[in-house]
Formats: sequence, structure tokens, C-alpha cells
Amino acid sequence: MAKILVVEDEPGIALGLEDSLRLEGYQVEVVTNGVKASSRALEEAFDLILLDVMLPGKNGFDVCRDLRRSGLEAPIIFLTAKSQEGDRVAGLDIGANDYVTKPFSPRELMARVRGLLRFVETNRQDRKRFEDELEAAAKVQQRLFPSFLPQVPGFDYAGVCQPALGVSGDYYDFLLLPSGRLALLLADACGKGMPAALLAASLHAAVRAYAPAADRHCGEVVSKVNQLLFETTSSERFVTLFYAVYDPSDRSLTWSNAGHCSPLWIRSSGDCVRLDSLTPPTGMMPTISDEQQTIRLDPGDRLLIMSDGILEACNQAGEEFGESRLLDLARGSRQLPASLVCSHILDNVKEFSFGCPQADDLTVVVLGD
Repeated sequence: MAKILVVEDEPGIALGLEDSLRLEGYQVEVVTNGVKASSRALEEAFDLILLDVMLPGKNGFDVCRDLRRSGLEAPIIFLTAKSQEGDRVAGLDIGANDYVTKPFSPRELMARVRGLLRFVETNRQDRKRFEDELEAAAKVQQRLFPSFLPQVPGFDYAGVCQPALGVSGDYYDFLLLPSGRLALLLADACGKGMPAALLAASLHAAVRAYAPAADRHCGEVVSKVNQLLFETTSSERFVTLFYAVYDPSDRSLTWSNAGHCSPLWIRSSGDCVRLDSLTPPTGMMPTISDEQQTIRLDPGDRLLIMSDGILEACNQAGEEFGESRLLDLARGSRQLPASLVCSHILDNVKEFSFGCPQADDLTVVVLGD
């Protein structure tokens, strides 16, 4: 049964509205001033609000404006003697769903109420269906992330991802190759939510198909992924990625970076080397070069690979988390295992941006011994 708040200071009109609405089967609460209306609308989950404009304490326009600024989504119908076009336009512009002038037809008003409540119910069902689909998609995507980490002698590594919208456009993976080398990937599909997640799923399949035969030829894998994405996605869809293969026999890491934010190679001495992009992001051009480079991860070295959501997370002052804070965290947690470093970084980013909505997916991969 729908619950309706009536805000009307004229006793005769308030009583008539209450009777008409109760005959329609609705629960009704009546308040007679604007201040009380503002508080009750936020305290109780009303399905619809009938709001007079000329009220004691606080006029209806201010009530409506404040409720919308507070995030209230319940439909609001202005019910007022103010019938000028400018008043109607002002009322609708500040967030009302309808505007009815006095004197009004009770039958027409009830029809408008029924229509708006049908809209609310349809919207609620659509949202529930979307949330169910999003939850199902998130469960599917979670199964694409590594469920276990292949053991690599003398090598510690881990990854973590926190989506911004239930499903993620960020993706990381670890794959033990037939040669015994370890392939690793962190990718960031443009955008957020379902479209980005679908693009990330395509990338998952492509990399796992190309990686075993390519072995340590990282540039070849990235070049093939680029061609596939360019041929199968629209021009505005692209993916930045860092792909690498670690060889435990000589501690070498061969890598290719396609437009991704630079991973941080933190040497045992504390010095930092950035593994900058070698090519444009994948999916933007028909072909890209198969460039790659090789480094050696000496004992005590750490490699941090992150998505831009980590670096660009903002606090309430508009400051970004940034590379320097990330480096300080990494240097200060040198003795921790990779899995705890990942958690430590994610916790610090969330603490830094507390009170601000998460604007992007947060993903970090840590490598080292």
C-alpha cells in the first residue's frame, strides 16, 4: 500500500485530500507547515508527496528544493493557487514531477496520483531487475579473476580489485605458461560498469588464448590483442594494459605497456624506475608495434602495477592520492608479503578518499620476493 504525505495548511482542503486518498486505499499523513514537511519527508519513506506552495514556516518551493538536494527521489506534486506560468515553470525546474493549480478536480488529481505511483512502481521493478543482473554479472566476473596463485619459486605476488559499480572495467590475471614462466596482466577498459566489464571479459579470453604459444614475447600478445579489439569493438572503446612474463630461472621480467599508467619498479636501494608506455592503448588503431623490454628483479625489489583509479582517487579537498603517497606506502611496507601490501594500499586509498564517492575501479598488483 502506497504511503502519501499531504502538506496543506488549509484544514478543509487537507481533510478532503486525506479522505479522497484513503478511499483510493492509500496510507496518508498530513502536515501543515513547511518545516515539518521537510523533516517528515526525510524521516519516513513516502511514495509520493502532495505539496502546497504557500505554507507557514517554509514555502513549498524551498521544501522541494531542499528535499531534492538531500537526494529524495519520491515524486512531488505541487498543489497550489499560484497559477502563473512563471510559478509552474519554477516549480517543475526545482524538482517537482507535476504542478496542479487550485481549484482542482479531485478525480483528475487522483488520476495524476495513480499515474505517478505507477511510474514509481515500474521504476522500482526496473531498478530491482538491473541490480539482480548486476549482481549476477559481478559473480561471473569474480570467477574470471585468479582463484589461486600458481607457485613460482622465490617469487611473491598478489593482486586485488575493488569495482566502483559492482562490476569492473579493471582486470588482472596470473597465468602459468607451459615453459614454467609466469604471465601477468593488469588492464583497464575505458569507462566503468557493464560495458567496461564486457570489454575486460573479452580481453581475458584473448590473452589466455595468445599467451601460451607466445611465451615471453609480450609485445606479440599485446599486438594481437590490439588487432582483435580494434576489429570487434567501436572506435571509442579501448583498453590500457600492462602485460609481462616473469622467468624464475634468471629473475627476468619481460614486459609491454600499452597506454597504461606506469608501473613502479622500486629497487632494493629505494630508487624508483617507471615502466612507461611503449605503445598506444589497445583497440584504438588497426596495428601497434610489438615493442617490449626486459628488466631483472633482484632480491628486495618490488614492482607495483596499478590502475589509474588508485592514483586519481580524490579526497574531499579535491587532492589526488597520487604517485608520491603510493611510493611512500610501498617503501614503508617493504617487509610485508605482497598480499598484505595490496590490502594496505587499498585501505589507505579508501581512507584518503573517505566521504567521496568511489569514482573509478581500484586495482593493484604487487610483485617481488
